[in-house]
Amino acid sequence: MESRDHVVFGALLHDIGKFFERAERLGDYRNDDDQKQQDCRWNKDGYWSHLHVLNTRRFCEWLVEQCPILTPPEYQRDKAADQHWINFAARHHNVSSVLERLVAAADHFASAEREQGSYYESQIHKRTRLEALLERIDLQSTSKPTRYRLPLQPLALSEEALFPVAVDGFEIPMQEAKTDHGSVWLSPKPLLDDYQHLADSFLSALSQLPQYDKASPAALHSLMHTLLAQMERFLSSVPAATNVIHADISLYDHLRVTAAIAEGLYLHHEANNTLDQPEQFHDRQIHKWRLVCGDFSGIQKFIYNITRKGAAKGLRGRSLYIQLLCDGVAGHLIKQLGLYPSAKIYSSGGKFYLLIADCLEQQLRKEIAAINAELIKAFQGEVFLGVGIASVCGEDFQGGNMGRCWKAANEDLMRDRLQRFRPVLENNLDFFAPQELAPGQACSVCGRDDAGADIRQRDNNPTCHQCRELQDLGGVLKDTSAFFWAWQEDQNRAQEMLRGAKSFAIPGTGWRVYALTEKAPASALRNLTGCYLETLNDISDPDANPNGYACSYRLLGKWDTAKESRNWEFDDFDSEAKGIQRLGVLRLDVDNLGEIFIRGLKFPAVKGEQTEMGSLSRVATLSRQLNLFFAGYLTSLLSAYQRTQIIYAGGDDVFLIGSWDELPEVACQLRQTFSRYCANNPVFTPSGGMAMVDGRYPISRAADMAGEAEHQAKTLKRNGQEKDAISLIDTAIGWEEYPVAKQMLADIQAIIDKSNGNRAILDRLRSVVLSVEEFQRLGARQSLREDELRELMHWQRWRWRLVYNLTRMAKRNPDIKEQLDDLVQTITNSGAYRERAVLDWLALPTRWAEFLTRRTKQ
Repeated sequence: MESRDHVVFGALLHDIGKFFERAERLGDYRNDDDQKQQDCRWNKDGYWSHLHVLNTRRFCEWLVEQCPILTPPEYQRDKAADQHWINFAARHHNVSSVLERLVAAADHFASAEREQGSYYESQIHKRTRLEALLERIDLQSTSKPTRYRLPLQPLALSEEALFPVAVDGFEIPMQEAKTDHGSVWLSPKPLLDDYQHLADSFLSALSQLPQYDKASPAALHSLMHTLLAQMERFLSSVPAATNVIHADISLYDHLRVTAAIAEGLYLHHEANNTLDQPEQFHDRQIHKWRLVCGDFSGIQKFIYNITRKGAAKGLRGRSLYIQLLCDGVAGHLIKQLGLYPSAKIYSSGGKFYLLIADCLEQQLRKEIAAINAELIKAFQGEVFLGVGIASVCGEDFQGGNMGRCWKAANEDLMRDRLQRFRPVLENNLDFFAPQELAPGQACSVCGRDDAGADIRQRDNNPTCHQCRELQDLGGVLKDTSAFFWAWQEDQNRAQEMLRGAKSFAIPGTGWRVYALTEKAPASALRNLTGCYLETLNDISDPDANPNGYACSYRLLGKWDTAKESRNWEFDDFDSEAKGIQRLGVLRLDVDNLGEIFIRGLKFPAVKGEQTEMGSLSRVATLSRQLNLFFAGYLTSLLSAYQRTQIIYAGGDDVFLIGSWDELPEVACQLRQTFSRYCANNPVFTPSGGMAMVDGRYPISRAADMAGEAEHQAKTLKRNGQEKDAISLIDTAIGWEEYPVAKQMLADIQAIIDKSNGNRAILDRLRSVVLSVEEFQRLGARQSLREDELRELMHWQRWRWRLVYNLTRMAKRNPDIKEQLDDLVQTITNSGAYRERAVLDWLALPTRWAEFLTRRTKQ
């Protein structure tokens, strides 16, 4: 291990002792006065403080027992200062050596994101739960108390583990303590059982760490990859600090951010030959780091650029491919820059953020140019990796100053997008030369016709190499349980071991990914320290392999093979629909997400002002928690809907296909559950749109239609409110109106059923819809205000005609009188349903009922 390795591992584990202190585990040194003198700080009131570092030391020693490559070399242990990672971790509050000071500086910068205001009560460190960050988000910059906390459980794809709980909803309700800066909620007694279960499970998982022959850089990076996965699993619900007013930063996030800061700090001072000047470590003005934002554009067009033939498989494959491309490129950059995986702040939804040293910026730009050169070849210029870079100084870690860096990185990204592929074009004068065409036909799936496409016949259709590969990937994905990522020189050995497994290269990177349908034969894998095994939706212990590959997990919203629709093509969703036979395509995402990241993290300061608190940890937590719901929990939520399948779910958005009649209820259930996941915070609302098409309709156009419907929902206005809406059957309604529309649908269906299938009620309602649409056109021509138009519509003759016709229907069939009366009351009472009159969206329940009761594809 080199000095840099010791710094990063010391920073990563410096506060791990807080976790074990609360669990009353690994406390061997807490009665050792000699060890206290070395590691702890002496308080002026006459006692040793920061005793958690003693648990940190014991854990680090235990970890060495599990993974001998972490054993500090003899020469480092013999020095007077003992310059090794265990001391760097344990002595960050009582520093004596230069690199101990560097780790302490990194901890100081990472801790500076905490808000002002503290509170102490006996055993507070064992009685505090992690505050739900999603509840704190507020676009109005108002001060509001929080009442939700996260359960102290390992990460799992269950409501019990993921969803926040109201402070009075725990088995033992939490108690409120008033302070000058707000309320603090504490458990009435220590959460010892929960902490001990977490700690014991964490230690058990780490006893299954991969084993390595020697402490090579690749082995150390591989080990950290596995460590980070297990730390996220067990520490993402554990608060980093407990004596604060808002304990909303997890120990997992604090530790990994500290490691990223420490590595950048070390590399900066190493490059400037100032590692022997520790007084510079705490400097707040020099820009020692770079915040890197990578974002892929053109991915939507690529995903949907597909014809009907094999569309289900191809669409699944393309959607996954883009997700893996984003993570693969981020991982490639980290490896090429020689960084530890802690440098990745987050990656999801086609975007990633890295924190790197300033001295690596030029190398980063060269790597980006090389990647884009390969992306041009692979995607014919459709997919582009844009990059924005912002300078970061120590002051930016303080409080809410990181907001400047997020903004600067995204503004730089926008500039880069306006000059797509510029570095590639500047260095390739032959780029615009005529391209050699492939002999024969173009690809029947994507239309590619260049000579490099390797077009061959598949199922009597010309298909390019990329489309064949993606169809194969989509075909095996439903049975895939894990991905094996093989890096550069390890690919040949992995290929020999994983014969028969479908694989594909990640363009522009050194990765080849294998889709495994069963556990890899680990005994055949030797010295694969550059590789890692990634289980899908299986958050479990490492596999204790002796071969050096890392172990982690991926949350992936994917095709559910337990459903009756597991082998369906698009035609099958169409034919299995109730009523009219149509395929439904649903697109939905979180409203105002850009604003949420920009303005939602402004929290009240001590004196009442608003302070921007968009720190590295909070932004990463916000992104991760959204991805946990969509990429992780959503699959469980949708398990009850047999005729709905996930094409893509991750980040903050969803693309579903299914029988059209099932998707509206799926969307409603998703919205209700997402609201609970976000602690019922009204800031978090999803809007979506559904398109209905024939199963043979081009999926690219169907996706566009669903996108247009989603846009219709997001632009719906009612009394100043926007978004938080759904567009179904060409009509957008607010989610608050959806229950009324569903009840009207139920009334109409009941009327038809009790009338022996007579659909006369639909004719009566359609006549009202046509009248309303005519008046809306008139209002547009005459530029009437909304209230004027509503008044004009409300008292026209459609009203008495509807009452007259439905009254006659009730006299002929008394069994339907109750439903008819309900319809009349609902339609004519214009002010009963909050923002809009039912007349504005009467077309929805009318057409909905018409389609459900239609028996053909007409």
